[in-house]
Amino acid sequence: MNELVVIVEGETEQTFVRDQLAGYLALHGTASWAVLPGRNRKRGGVKKWEVARQDIARTLKEGRYCTTMMDFYAMPDDWPGRVNARSLAWAERASHVEAKLLEDIVGVMGKKFSPQFFIPYVQLHEFEALAFADVGVLTSVVAPLSHSSSEQLEKQFSRILDEAGRPEAIDDGIETCPSRRITGIVKAYKKRIHGPIVTGRIGLETLRDRCDHFATWLRRLESIGS
Repeated sequence: MNELVVIVEGETEQTFVRDQLAGYLALHGTASWAVLPGRNRKRGGVKKWEVARQDIARTLKEGRYCTTMMDFYAMPDDWPGRVNARSLAWAERASHVEAKLLEDIVGVMGKKFSPQFFIPYVQLHEFEALAFADVGVLTSVVAPLSHSSSEQLEKQFSRILDEAGRPEAIDDGIETCPSRRITGIVKAYKKRIHGPIVTGRIGLETLRDRCDHFATWLRRLESIGS
C-alpha cells in the first residue's frame, strides 16, 4: 500500500484527514495520515516556506507521497507564487501557488525526483468554505449553538453562498473569511470542533460535486493507489 503524508495547517484539517479522508483513501489503496508543520507538532498555522519545504522534502526522501492542506488566506508572502497570486482572479490563485510550490520542490529534490510524488493543495480561502457546500447540514450542526431558528440561520448562510456563487469563492478578507462569516452568525461555533463535524455529515461526494478545486485534489489523491 502506498503511503501519503498530509502536511496540514491546523487541528481542523488534521481531524478532517484522520476522520474522513484517510478511510476513503484506504479504499483506494493508500494509507494516509496528517501532521502539523515544523518541529513542534502540537502547534498549527502556516509556517514560513522554508519550514514547510523541509517537511515536504524529508517526507519525499523517505519514499512517501506528500501533499499539503494549507490556506491561501493565511499563507506568508515567502511561499512561492503567493505575492503574484494576489493580482489573479480568485479561481486562479490557489492553482498558481500550487504550481510554484511544485516547481520549487522539484528544484530541491533534483533531477531524479518524480514530480508525481508531491501533490500540493492550497485551500482557496480556508477550511470553512467547505462547510458551505451544504448550508442545510451546516445549519443542522450549529443550530443548537444559537438562539436563532434553523430557518433564520439557513437563510443567512444561503445568502452568503448566493452572494459568492460557490463555496470556494467566499471571500478571504480579515472580517469576511468563511470562518468569521459563521461566527458572525453563531458566536459559539468552534472551527476545530464543529468544522470537521459539518464536512463529515456533508460527505466527500457532495464536497467533490460543489467544490471544484477540492475535487481536483481528491482525484489526484485517488490516483495514487492506482
